[in-house]
Amino acid sequence: MKYFIKTYGCKLNHSDSSLMEFFLNKKYEKASSELEADFVVINTCSVVDATSSKILKEARGLRDMGKIVIFGGCLPEAMKDECERVANGVLVPTNIDKILSVVESAVNGNNISIFESTNVDKSLFLKNSKPQDSISGIVAISEGCLGSCTYCVTRLARKKLISFDSKNIIAQINNLLSSGFKEIQLTSQDLAVYGFDQGSQKLPQLLSDINSLSGNFRVKLGMMNPGWAGKIIDDILIELQGRNFYKFLHIPIQSGDNDLLLKMQRGYNIEDFKLIADKFRDRFSNSILSTDIIVGHPLETDEMFFNTVKVLKEIRPEIIHIFKFSKRPNTIDEKHKDLPDRIKKDRSRIITKLFHEMNEETNQGFIGKNEEVLVVERRADSFISRTNSGRAVVLEKNGLKLGDFIKIRVIGSKWNYLVGEIVQD
Repeated sequence: MKYFIKTYGCKLNHSDSSLMEFFLNKKYEKASSELEADFVVINTCSVVDATSSKILKEARGLRDMGKIVIFGGCLPEAMKDECERVANGVLVPTNIDKILSVVESAVNGNNISIFESTNVDKSLFLKNSKPQDSISGIVAISEGCLGSCTYCVTRLARKKLISFDSKNIIAQINNLLSSGFKEIQLTSQDLAVYGFDQGSQKLPQLLSDINSLSGNFRVKLGMMNPGWAGKIIDDILIELQGRNFYKFLHIPIQSGDNDLLLKMQRGYNIEDFKLIADKFRDRFSNSILSTDIIVGHPLETDEMFFNTVKVLKEIRPEIIHIFKFSKRPNTIDEKHKDLPDRIKKDRSRIITKLFHEMNEETNQGFIGKNEEVLVVERRADSFISRTNSGRAVVLEKNGLKLGDFIKIRVIGSKWNYLVGEIVQD
């Protein structure tokens, strides 16, 4: 029988899909598409309502085509009844090592749902793969978080923090590097709390271990919540000086208003975020600060929103992920009356416009400069490369290969990327 995995959502979900593929390959053949597959595993995301609705509709369509459908990911914890009605088999992020059992039962005509966590250390399983159109490999370092955010449904699905064994994480990285990958993306719900369930925040030590690895490659750090990142930021910045680390931080602020942050139960204030940003920028002038913003939270007033705009203008993050608030089942914020959609859209447009203007101005400042880049992704007519800070640079093919480190000159820019040409020695 043949299977196909379709993944929605974050890099942690993509890492989980890779692990499910590892298990499924022991017994089944991978199909090239849903149409070719006998059963389809949908690794779901529950962050926003629109995505949840899309997934359920897609699953119904696959069932109508006679396909067996398996749900993984976060949606089953948020919408248990709906998922069980639509899918032949259901499992959750904390027990994906049960994927073969779920598939076997569903294939034999017995619908099954497994919600009980196995608390498995996912780093125990080495996932052998080869680069194809990208040389980026995802390595998860933990499951779960320590947060209590009022709007978040993901923490209900991924549950308590489980930090994976650092020796297994390093082995995974070495395995990817030896297979030809050149970019490692460390991921979790919150990198900064890694190790806390074992007594202390151990991320700096893990980064130190990565710094000791030989070879020329790049490492990108995933999301870190400001409240926890601030406790270890000095040690993190020391390790980021290593040549193999992108000078990149992803610190989600969510709102620029302290009162709203308190109501969201985020566990930090604006001053905490600014301190991290200032320390990072002081250490690395050519760097990327990425952040997340939620607009249209039910308790967000006009004043709160414009406080967010003010903070963004002051900090000028190079990347802003903008999310319109989406009420999710079983969260604290589910009880609040939603803001009108037009307000959410207006606020989203204001921040999107600001983001584009700031980034366009920043990127124009790179024109004429020389940079070292890593070629990370093949497109139809071009390659995507990244500078030492992680900025995207589009290059013509010109005989390039994935994984090449080359010198380029920036000859143009858009709001979201640079355009480069190879500098001849």
